[in-house]
Amino acid sequence: MGDDEVETTRILIVDDEERTLEAFSMMLACRGYYVRIAPRYDEALSLVAEDRFDIAFVDQFLGHTRGLDLIQRMADIAPELYYVIITANGSTDLAVDALKKGASDFIVKPFSIGDLLRSIDYVNRKRELDSQKKELLSMLKLKVNEKTEELKGVYFSVLSSLAQAMEKKDMGTYGHCRRVSYCARLIAAALDLNEKDRLDLKAAAMLHDIGKIGITDFILGKKGPLNEEEKKVIMNHPVKGVEILRPIKHFESILPAILHHHENYDGSGYPNGLSGEDIPLFARIISVADTYDAILSVRPYRSAATHDDAIMELMRCAGRQFDPSVVNAFAKANAKYSQIFGAPLNVSAIHQMA
Repeated sequence: MGDDEVETTRILIVDDEERTLEAFSMMLACRGYYVRIAPRYDEALSLVAEDRFDIAFVDQFLGHTRGLDLIQRMADIAPELYYVIITANGSTDLAVDALKKGASDFIVKPFSIGDLLRSIDYVNRKRELDSQKKELLSMLKLKVNEKTEELKGVYFSVLSSLAQAMEKKDMGTYGHCRRVSYCARLIAAALDLNEKDRLDLKAAAMLHDIGKIGITDFILGKKGPLNEEEKKVIMNHPVKGVEILRPIKHFESILPAILHHHENYDGSGYPNGLSGEDIPLFARIISVADTYDAILSVRPYRSAATHDDAIMELMRCAGRQFDPSVVNAFAKANAKYSQIFGAPLNVSAIHQMA
């Protein structure tokens, strides 16, 4: 143990035997340690709150208080403090209990200054190893975070490629899924969703119609009304989307949103006829964002409507097709957008910002 280690080790001794406190505090101080003493439970807590210590030697019996109970209170005040239990009972059970309760070592009375010094040396080595371990874990966490960010970049590149492939096939409405994703993110912000949920929602909205990849251009681009068989094909696209994405583990958390984004709040939707809050929140959000963009977009069978028409339609269908709370959140997000940019959302503006 080097001189620097001695000089920097700060020690607290808690014992109700004043002779023990005076003798060992003096011997440790003479060897260069910073030492403070406390004969009582409350004094020990006060010292830990006002000063910094590296090691606390705590007697197991302090009047009616157990040392093991005291160190748990002290740990709440000073999480970095290490403890050594002093006891006249050298039983194995007490040693095991002490280690379980957070003590790093224990000393049996009567003990010598040599016993104290050996314990200090042992605990200091443990402190050093713990510090190295913490530093290593911190470095590993940093590396994992860096790799996670890298994987996120790859993940969203794949998302973008899949979405573009699907969008180009879906009646030529390139950018639809990006716009739905942007609107969904506006709703997520209005609902104050956390960062992970926002990222998952962004991905789900980008890929909500991925199941349409397998549908023929004749059905997707048909200008007249669909027959019953063609409707069944279209209505199966959420199931197909899940089948396409299920093998990719990264997409597992967004599958419920993709499967249920055509469920209606009153239970009249598909594929499972879910209603109310049984419909996953992400699916309820995508349903509103999807319908909003669809109303504002040109389709083979109709022209585009206005922003006000779209909001009125969402409000009219709230409680039947849409979750009223999600519609209200989107309306608030739109109002905030209008205040900032001086104009309501429109397809061109959304596509530029998506």
